Amino acid sequence: MKKIVLTLTTAMIFAWQGLSFASSSVDALIQKLEDKGILTAQDATQIKGEIASDEQNSQQNTFKSMLPDWLNSLKFSGDFRLRDQIERVRVAGTTSGRLARNRGRFRARLNMEDQVNDKVKVIFGIATNGENSAGAGNPRSNNITFGGNSTSENAFNKPTAVINKAYAVYTPASWATLMGGKMDNPIWEPASLLWDPNITPEGGVFQLQKKVSDLVTPFSTNAYFILADNTPSQATSGFKTDPYMMITQDGIKGNLTEKVYYKAAGSYYGVSNPNHIVLSNRPSASGLSGTNNTNSFDSTKAFYNNSYDLIGGAVELGINDPFGELLPSPLYVPQVGVFGQFFANLDLSSSQQGKAWQMGAYMGSSALNGWGTWKLQTYYKVLERDSWLDVFPDQDFYNGATDTKGFRTELDLGLAKNVWFVLSWYRTNVFKYFDHLNNGATNDAAYSMSAPQDLVQADLNFKF
Repeated sequence: MKKIVLTLTTAMIFAWQGLSFASSSVDALIQKLEDKGILTAQDATQIKGEIASDEQNSQQNTFKSMLPDWLNSLKFSGDFRLRDQIERVRVAGTTSGRLARNRGRFRARLNMEDQVNDKVKVIFGIATNGENSAGAGNPRSNNITFGGNSTSENAFNKPTAVINKAYAVYTPASWATLMGGKMDNPIWEPASLLWDPNITPEGGVFQLQKKVSDLVTPFSTNAYFILADNTPSQATSGFKTDPYMMITQDGIKGNLTEKVYYKAAGSYYGVSNPNHIVLSNRPSASGLSGTNNTNSFDSTKAFYNNSYDLIGGAVELGINDPFGELLPSPLYVPQVGVFGQFFANLDLSSSQQGKAWQMGAYMGSSALNGWGTWKLQTYYKVLERDSWLDVFPDQDFYNGATDTKGFRTELDLGLAKNVWFVLSWYRTNVFKYFDHLNNGATNDAAYSMSAPQDLVQADLNFKF
């Protein structure tokens, strides 16, 4: 009976409120019902809470109804990172001597996404402008170094922001997607081998993906990226065709069992007119390491000398909850996995340096979502000198150069919701200095070509 009375009373008050009486009148009515014993103090508090919630929802709905649809669907996201970075390297050409430095850095990114209609969305992002000796907009970095990104900058300079991404996504069907503009890299890699994770390529992409079963989901990514916009003044004779890249990546993914998952893909990279690419944003010929481990270039040292047509693939295999209840809960491991990649430049002979490969493993959480989540990953990779264009690899791995090899180990620790800590260690070196031993050089002479580099990064990340 009490429930019926409470329901009728609430309905009467909502009707009373709907007649646009002041909220104070509603409060007075509730108080009188409480004084007469019709409502308990708990009932009165509950009704007031429901009315307040209804008013708030009504105001929000009224405000939203006044806005255009595209503004209602606008979403903001971003991240901020603080970094302490320590570098230590032995100078090439010597059997002793070390260079070292400690840097403080930060990075900030802001993204906006708007669902224009049920099939089209637009994504736009800005970010801090990374260090770059060749001009504005380093494609491989958004880092700002405390004290200035270059010697020409002074203390407390105001860093600039750049357009980090701007592209449209059209989804005509659930299994098909088209993208165009300056976009997040659509090419899948289990870990960074050919691509720095900060690169946002420019061009168009067509993707297909259709789940057949839990076991098999085929996918295909086909991309056309513009690499440079040349002018006649950059040609030695006549007009030079703009260099571009065409990529096709076809693969499958799925679950082999309830716990075991996999992903595998074969890829082809075709770079047209690489000798028309102006060599900017390349690894320094000297820099901290003092080495010149970069791609082969022509006699003018202004353009690439070789062609780049790569074929290869990547594979990942993992297990969820691999140990079950074998380990106590403080030692629980949510996931373990292994991965690998291999690519070869078809335009080079087997005796030339045209191969790139990587092997690695990981364990921990699939995503960091608060305190207690973690992930540990390590891999070893090799980038031979002309295996890939040296403007694209991970800039933290031996300054982003080719003709390099080494390990990378990373530990991620969740601290709170949307806050996590990352500790990374790169142990890298020039790849082919051992050739000097094979050619009869002394041990000391061969060792002097080596320039091992240690890079340690401690990052505090915030996501919003």
